[in-house]
Amino acid sequence: MSARPLTGVTASTDVHSNLQLAQPLLAHLHRARADHLVVDCGDWFEGTGFYQLGGGTVERQILTRLYDVVAPGNHGFRHYLTDPKLHRITVCANVLDADARPVFRTIHRATISSRRVAVTGIMGPEAFDAVRIDQRPGLQLADPATTLRDLAACTPDVDDWVLLSHSGFEHDLALAADCPHLGLVFSGHCHTGQRNPTPAGRALVVKGAERAHGYAEAHLGADGSWSAGHAIYPSSAAPNALSDLTTRIDQLARRLAEPIGTIARPWAGTTPERHALLTAVTRHLHHQHHLPVVLADSTLRPAPLGTTLALGDLLALEPYANRLVVAEAPSDLAAWLERISAPELAGPLATWPLAPAETGPQHVLTSDYIADTFTTGHQKPTGQLVADAVRTVLTHLPRSCAHPAPRTAAPVRD
Repeated sequence: MSARPLTGVTASTDVHSNLQLAQPLLAHLHRARADHLVVDCGDWFEGTGFYQLGGGTVERQILTRLYDVVAPGNHGFRHYLTDPKLHRITVCANVLDADARPVFRTIHRATISSRRVAVTGIMGPEAFDAVRIDQRPGLQLADPATTLRDLAACTPDVDDWVLLSHSGFEHDLALAADCPHLGLVFSGHCHTGQRNPTPAGRALVVKGAERAHGYAEAHLGADGSWSAGHAIYPSSAAPNALSDLTTRIDQLARRLAEPIGTIARPWAGTTPERHALLTAVTRHLHHQHHLPVVLADSTLRPAPLGTTLALGDLLALEPYANRLVVAEAPSDLAAWLERISAPELAGPLATWPLAPAETGPQHVLTSDYIADTFTTGHQKPTGQLVADAVRTVLTHLPRSCAHPAPRTAAPVRD
């Protein structure tokens, strides 16, 4: 049980290492801890150059110093497993080991407005499947609704339940309707504008703004009913007690501002559309390696460019440090590409050549994520990052790899 006199809960979600916006977040969460349980719904890690340069160290320190309880996300999942301090505050009821035992704590207990509240977490199947296989060896996922109902049946000594979900808002509405013991659901994983408090079953489902822009908040009334809302973090400087964190963030920011090249036409002054840029990258790589190239659109993120490419620009465009490998693909390459391009798998793909060979043994140049997840044969590392190819395309476009002017950025799919 928490020792602080709590009246409510403050929740973040999908921060994705946006440490350039950390000052207001740190200031608000530091204040909120006075009388709120501070929680997170996953994906605090990955998404900017801060994570690639810092390795998640600052993010882990923020989570373990300012948060009471967190749910794991698919981004940075390994940190929730391997960091002892972070693992201690993580709750998730439906991620199981090979013997069907929970990998994380299933419940965090707190007293809020004199009521006994159980806080638990779940991951949705889509989020769990997005975790790299090598980061979840031997782990399995139980059905969220069944798990939550079973957990409630064997935990009779609580007055209310709060769920931290890394599943998606629409999934959470259905989940709340299937689990009438839930009183409050904080939603994560879905990058949509849907976040207003929405009744489902007996619960309210609510979500804060992603990428360190905002938070969700709920209060528990004396009658046992929840009220909830969301807001943007007010502009404020972090307190002196967190100066070691802000100093390290400033150091990383200076490194990210370092210039690494002049951006060539037609990319200068644009926000490259992901598929257009990735198609130029696959074409460049095909000419370099003389192999079919397969990359997922989700490898890149939209980011505005000026005329000079800074390290931070490059790592904002390709924030996940995907490595290029040569992998064995099925002989029917076209059918394999069609299958893995489904939205619930790799999603939209950029390939070159656009029309792959019909039959025969196939080796493709692809990301280590696609190779690990969707191929079973031998892999050969190239020692090259996708970001290396992105930098080459943006700063030097050989005639053979020229590409039409990019379109406006498309919506992000996570």
